[in-house]
This record gives sequence, structure tokens and C-alpha cells, in this order.
Amino acid sequence: MTISLSFPLILASASPRRKELLHSVGLKFKIIESDVDESYIAGESPQSHVRRLSRAKAAAIAKQNPKALVLGADTIVVIDDLILGKPKNKKQAREMMQRLNDRRHIVFTGFTIARAFSGLSKTRVIRSAVRFKKISAEEMDWYANCSEPYDKAGGYAVQGMGAYFIKAIHGSYTNVIGLPLCETLEELQKIRAVQFR
Repeated sequence: MTISLSFPLILASASPRRKELLHSVGLKFKIIESDVDESYIAGESPQSHVRRLSRAKAAAIAKQNPKALVLGADTIVVIDDLILGKPKNKKQAREMMQRLNDRRHIVFTGFTIARAFSGLSKTRVIRSAVRFKKISAEEMDWYANCSEPYDKAGGYAVQGMGAYFIKAIHGSYTNVIGLPLCETLEELQKIRAVQFR
């Protein structure tokens, strides 16, 4: 069984997790990273932020490759109306874990499928709720001392050692990794871009 595409597909992201997710369902694609400024705009909601960035990433690469389908995405972690980025050091990693400790937070991913040649641009925002267990100081030190938290929004990897902290997920699991696969494939089906054989 394979999934074939009607047009070449480009992933506008260097995220190894998004790459692995798309490979896991048998999609063939190229990767061209977009260099979009990911700065926040004052007063922007989390949903508006990921929607805007996913559109900008897809549009930038689609403009250069008009006949290809381009997939752009952006994922953020939100708690207490605060967007948690990627921790830069152990202190920040521990601060993020302390904030997430024994609480529920929200993961938003915006994704856009664009094709400049036909004027296509379809964007969706998917929301998942994640509940962390109570984390001890020893566990925080253990996790902050490994390499995993430092290139992840929110400072943890649901598909890695960070899975130990997760009591429950309500919504898409792959959304928490960085790309809601179910919804992405649904949108590709709607525009007749994929065939299942």
C-alpha cells in the first residue's frame, strides 16, 4: 500500500519530527526550509500566530516552486496565556517544566497547503490538550541534563523521554509532535492531491 501524490510535495520546514511523520505514512517529498521571521506580534492570539506563520512559510516556498504543493507548519505550546518557545539553557528548561508540572497545557499547530500555480492556499489550526504528571526536582534535573528539551517548543518531546511526564492527551497526538497527520492528509484528499493504492 502506498500514497501517491498528484503534484510534487515540498515540506517548508527543517523539523526532523515533521519529516519523520510524513515519511511514516509513505509520502515522498523534498525539504526546503523557509526563512520566515517567527517573531510574535503584540496582541496576536496563539491561533492567529500559528495560522500566520504557517501561511507565510508555505507562501514563501510556493512562490519559488509554483507547480509544487507546499506544506508549511508552525507549532506552539501555551499555558497561562504564555507561549513557551524553545529553552536556550538548563535554567529555562527547568522553568518550563516547573510551569507545566502537574498541569494541563495546550498545543496549537497551524498548517497550510499552498500551490501558487493554481492559487491554492488552505490553512487549518489544530488544538490538543496535554496533561503533565507531578514532576519531582530529581526528574526535572534528569530531563534538563539530557539534550532532548532544547530544540522543542515547550521544552519537551512527546515522542521521546518527555513521554514519561505525560498523563493524558486530548486531541491529536501527532499535533503535539508537530504536525496533525490525520487533518493534513484529509486536506490533501479534499483537493484530490493524494491517492491511496
